[in-house]
Parts: sequence; C-alpha cells; structure tokens
Amino acid sequence: MKQKRFLLALVATVAMGTFLGACGPVKFSSSSSGDVKDLDTDPNPTPNPTGNPDPDPDPTGTPTLRDVTYTNLIAPKDYKLDIVLVIDDSKSMLADNQKLAARLSNLVTKLGNTNIDWQMCVTVTREVEVAADTFRWGASLYWQNSDTASNSLGLILKKDSGNLSTIFAKTIKYIGAGWAGTDDERAIRAAYGHVYNGDLRYTPNSGCYRRDSAITYVIISDEDERSIGGDASQKVYEHELKPLENEDKPQVFVNYVKEVFGDDRRFTVNSIIVKPGDADCKAAQDAAGARSHYGFKYKQLSDLTGGGIGSICDNDYSKNLDLFFGKITDCLSSVPLECSPYNGNISVTITPTLGSVTSRIEGMNLVFDTPIPEGRTITLAYQCAETRSPSSLGPKADGNELGFFARIINFFKNLF
Repeated sequence: MKQKRFLLALVATVAMGTFLGACGPVKFSSSSSGDVKDLDTDPNPTPNPTGNPDPDPDPTGTPTLRDVTYTNLIAPKDYKLDIVLVIDDSKSMLADNQKLAARLSNLVTKLGNTNIDWQMCVTVTREVEVAADTFRWGASLYWQNSDTASNSLGLILKKDSGNLSTIFAKTIKYIGAGWAGTDDERAIRAAYGHVYNGDLRYTPNSGCYRRDSAITYVIISDEDERSIGGDASQKVYEHELKPLENEDKPQVFVNYVKEVFGDDRRFTVNSIIVKPGDADCKAAQDAAGARSHYGFKYKQLSDLTGGGIGSICDNDYSKNLDLFFGKITDCLSSVPLECSPYNGNISVTITPTLGSVTSRIEGMNLVFDTPIPEGRTITLAYQCAETRSPSSLGPKADGNELGFFARIINFFKNLF
C-alpha cells in the first residue's frame, strides 16, 4: 500500500512539474520599440473585454488578449527619408514616365521646403545588367544629367546634386528608352532585390538606406506584378500567366523589410497604377497599343503599408505626387503596430500635450493626421488577440488545470 501511495505521489509531482514547466509565463516580443506587458505576469492586467476570466482561449475560439504598450520620444532622426522609385521601363510606359518626370520636380520642391533630410534612388521592374552578362533584380540606376549615359552623378540623388528638374527628365527618359525586350514587369520583386542587394551593383550598404531614416517606395506601372498578378482571369495574351514567386508577394515583401531593417522602421509603398475597377483608365491605356492590367498586387502592397495609390491615367501627375507627399509626411509621423488592435481600440497619449490631434489605423500603422514635432513623447496602449485552435489547447476539465491532474491520478489508481 505504501508503494502504491508513493507511486501516485511521484506521478502527480512529475505531471505537475511538467505541466507548469510547459505553461509558465510566456514572453512575447514587441515589433515596436515599446514594451510589451504579458497578461500572465502583469500584476494589474487590463480587464478582458470578452468577459472570459481565463485569458487562454476556450474550445469556442475565444482569443488570448495581450496588452501592448509603446513609448517613443520624437527625435530629429525622424525627419530623415530614403525614397526608392521603382519604374516600369517598358516602351509602352515611355510617355507616362515622361509625364512623371515633369511632375517629380514638384515633389522635390516640396521636400526641399521642409526640414526633411531626404535622398532618392531609382530602379526598374526588370533585371538590370550590372556587369557583362550579370543581371540583378533591384539594382539601382545612375542618375543622368545629359542625353549621353553616364555614371558621374552616382546612385543617390540629394538636394545638392544639381538641377533636379533636368536630372529627373534625363534619367526617366533614359529609363524609358532602356527596354530590354522582356514583358515580365516585377516591381515587388525589384523592390525586394533592392533591399537584398543593400542596394546596388551587389555592393552592400552603398548608401540608399540609412540607419535612422524612414523609407518610402514609389511604384509606377500600367500592369500588375508579373503582368496579371498570377490571376488567370486577367489574362489577355497566352504567355501572360506566370506564377508569383515568393519575392513577388506583397506580404512577403513587408515581412522582409521588417526583417532587414527592424520592426520599428517606418516605411510605405506608394503606387501609380491602373487602379482596380477603373475601366476608363484601362481602356485609355489599351488604346495606346499593348494591353494594360489593373494593379491589384500593387494596391494590396500600398494598403498593407498605409501608402498612397494614384492613377497612371491622370493628366496631371501632381495630384498623385501631392498624395504621396502627404503619405511621406505620414510615414514620418506614424507608429508601426504589432497587430491590428483588438476591437479597434487604442489609447494614444502625447506629452507635452499638442492640442487636438487625430489619428487613424492604416494597415499595420497608426498614422497621425497632424505630424508630431520633435520633443514630444508618444505613448500607445492596445491589445493583440492571440487565437489558438481548440486542438492546441490540451486537455482541460472543470475550467481549471487541476481537473487534468485529477484524471492522471485516477488513471493510475485504476491500474492497482
């Protein structure tokens, strides 16, 4: 009998130790530079709005709620901006690119009138030859200031690079005439390669990305990723249906940027495209020759990052550039969120107070409608829902773990 009681006690002790060891406090990592409070360890957790006192989900799928806090002092580094243009360089795009060139100088003028420390690089939607018979996705191009191709201006455009209007016009004309015979436009793949290359000519850290800057991409194309975004229903020509590879996918690109630059790096992707559903624009582009396609994947990427979406058919591109300038400003006064706040609830505190400031959630970012100046501290508080499937919960009885141990002990009792 003593042996039986000893064995039962040993089984219960081992089972208890194993269970508690596996279900101790869980540490969650934050994708912002703020702190994360764990519901298991916080002495004063925020009440669970679901009304379920158990933070673990029950078999009906009730989510675990995790409190997230974020605190950030706005410093001068928040006013650095790295801009990457990703331009469709097919011949059908030449006229659109020339219109863009005439309007891009307006964007630079606006940037020049702010205290933003900006710089700009440019690449195209196809592989770029970086050496004899060596091609790379996302390789930067040299900026041009004459009709004769040159690398004298380098890869990075800044305020003091020269006559910016002339440089934009000559560079984009050069890009538009640089058609290499492929119709496989891949702006997302090129942007991915631009990050991977770190940025050009396969020389890491050539200067397109600075450590303490925000990043904004501007995609210009009259087609979708790989022409039709891998969607057979959009096919016009037989050869157009090409599968999307991993680097062509919007969410993969977002994840990769965060992996390379850190979760707290602010970035947006803006698009000048044939907007999905804009049949008049599509017909106008088609009338010029080759068929165009709605930019579904580019819109998706812009939506994910809180970027702007402009129409490639606008006669006046300044409307698009004004939109993007506003998005760039947002990028400099936005906070990346770890998740979509549970029930859309988020608490925002600015210290010292700044009067009436409104904000909105765009994708995975909280964007302030009024830029927050340096010297203020932003504090956010919200909750992330962590939902697990019932099969991952393990056995549970009577609403507590002790029922689980009781069943183990009863099982071994029945063996004697």
